[in-house]
Amino acid sequence: MGFNKGLVSRGKTIKILLIIPSLKFGGAERVAARLTKQWNKNHNVSIILFDGKNPTYEFSGQVYDINQPGGNKSILLKLKSFIIRIINIKRLIQHTKPNYIISFMESANFPSIIAASLTGRLDSLTVSIRNNPQIFPWIIRFFMFLTYRFPARVVGCSEGVALSLKKMGLSSNKLFVIPNPSAELSVICRNNHLLDKPYILAVGRLHYQKGFDRLLSAFSMIQNKNILLVILGEGLEKTALKNLALQLGIENNLIMPGTVNNPMPWYQNALCFVLSSRYEGWPNVIMEAMANGCPVISFNCKYGPSEIIEHGVSGLLINDGDIIGLARAIDQVIYDSAFQNTLVSNSYKRIKIFNINDTVLNLIKPG
Repeated sequence: MGFNKGLVSRGKTIKILLIIPSLKFGGAERVAARLTKQWNKNHNVSIILFDGKNPTYEFSGQVYDINQPGGNKSILLKLKSFIIRIINIKRLIQHTKPNYIISFMESANFPSIIAASLTGRLDSLTVSIRNNPQIFPWIIRFFMFLTYRFPARVVGCSEGVALSLKKMGLSSNKLFVIPNPSAELSVICRNNHLLDKPYILAVGRLHYQKGFDRLLSAFSMIQNKNILLVILGEGLEKTALKNLALQLGIENNLIMPGTVNNPMPWYQNALCFVLSSRYEGWPNVIMEAMANGCPVISFNCKYGPSEIIEHGVSGLLINDGDIIGLARAIDQVIYDSAFQNTLVSNSYKRIKIFNINDTVLNLIKPG
């Protein structure tokens, strides 16, 4: 498993069809939007969205909004929506006649596989898995086992994700590892005075997966009680996290501004960035922090952090769930400015290997 460079001859215009539920807030959505802009420089890009309203990220290409968003629906309504998605994807494959079809995330992958089969285009289809498949409900894993053997390629965003798929019974011949591209290196602008105190940063949906409860526990143990913890993001756990901060006695140190359109200044002015997730596929926020000159500390969860961070060189990896170890790592970074500078310098070098041009080429392969 690995890269396949130079799969598309430069100068040949091709048609690419991307299928993804939406282009709203999310790591996979941000990656997909960036890829469309890069592809569209030389090729024709079409995008099928299940929910095309209010996209968060800039993108390029012809959009087809089939208006079948997800959400809390009854089984019958979900089945109806699933069938409508298949019908529309099938119709749009026939209409756009793409050379390559690329699907992101399971809710898009399943109807895309069926639609590609109905149009005889399975040999043009790549499905991409963006998270640790072991955390999916058993019924999703069962359908993955049944259906993922049919597309031309199955892409995991990390070695860990691909290995997990292989353990589920998928053939190594179909599996490819294509890491997400790094964030663009930013011009660093310190001292934006976002807050009147130094702070530690975390970013992500307020969801059990992201482990912010674990971060709050670690933060309550650090030595400097004047430092703030900023968590950017929205989600159902917001109230629970605020209540936990109250129990831990750190409610006055916790700042939760919600989702912001431009998180880059927050990275650039933080003492460090912390990823406390219980599981991931390939955490883009680590590379965003690295690209913005922010030292990174991460739990070594499955999967992704250990494939991005070189421990002690370009960041710190803490044994998954080691709350005390995480608190000590935070203290180590925020009190040692020389170590901070070393991590930042090495981070810039590290993320350059995750080049968006490699990702653009590797997601497209002749049938």
